[in-house]
Amino acid sequence: MVKKIIAGILVLAIIVLAGFKIFYKGDDVSKKLESLGENLTMYHTEATMDIETKDEVRSFYVTVDYKLDNDNDYFRISLLDKNINQEQIMLRNEEGVYVLTPKLNQVYQFKGDYPLNSPKPYLYHSLISSFKEKDTNVEKLNDGYLISYDCEYENSPSWKKQDVKLSQDLKPVWVNIYDESNNVVVEINFAKVDFSPTYSEDHFSVNKNMETSRKEVISSSGEVELPYLPEVSVSSTLKEQTEATVNGETVYILTYEGSKEFTITQRLLEDSEEILFAQVSGSIVELPLGIGYYNQQNLLFIHNGVEYRIYSDSLSVNEMIEVLDSMDVVIEK
Repeated sequence: MVKKIIAGILVLAIIVLAGFKIFYKGDDVSKKLESLGENLTMYHTEATMDIETKDEVRSFYVTVDYKLDNDNDYFRISLLDKNINQEQIMLRNEEGVYVLTPKLNQVYQFKGDYPLNSPKPYLYHSLISSFKEKDTNVEKLNDGYLISYDCEYENSPSWKKQDVKLSQDLKPVWVNIYDESNNVVVEINFAKVDFSPTYSEDHFSVNKNMETSRKEVISSSGEVELPYLPEVSVSSTLKEQTEATVNGETVYILTYEGSKEFTITQRLLEDSEEILFAQVSGSIVELPLGIGYYNQQNLLFIHNGVEYRIYSDSLSVNEMIEVLDSMDVVIEK
């Protein structure tokens, strides 16, 4: 009789705890995050981000600045590739969206809703949106909350699941993304989170950011010898390798044939004393190595002073990304 009573108490306790978890998830965390998102006017975050690629780990230091000004979303996102000490800065202000490469004194201007057009694991906006849109599991911890859900990143189909740890005051602590084998492929650790930062009037200005970042550019040592040959994962073989001179610059052209046909061009970019502005149609694409630009079967990517372009009407965007991502790994002459 006593055993039955104890068993009944245990069952009741489990039901109560389970009910509390469901209630807690729906009425506590979601309401807090929803309220925080609706009243979010600014924040500053700094984080390390490690991305597993086929042959190495790419390490970035990511800084995000956000400000809501007269219903306009202002962003400054800095991606510092620690492997090659190269920074790219994404700016969004009242004039548009810009991608800055301080090392080359180069600026691309876009139209669109970047960075809110697609989820970014380092972006606090994305973490809040994912919680509201996904079927999430919330675990209350002594020092915060652990949120787990299935994730979907358009240009990273191997990323399947995401864990997010938030502090008790809902600041991001870390983010882990897993593949289908439950291996960690992305690891983000937040070093600083500030919901009330102070920004100067020109903090989101293109000219000011370029001027400041150019002072911190470190000249790279060693020469880059082109062309690089990719480790092709699609059913294609190198048909032709040629060189051409365009506007006095040497352009290397690789032509691949097979079930998937494509062409890759490569050229060295020189540093400029004056800021080089270029308007680019299409959309911003995030690669494991940095930021690219896709438009009408053409993907442009700049890395370590080299401009890569891949043209194809048979490769998907993901396949183009895989090809370009492998250019930095396999170098053959």
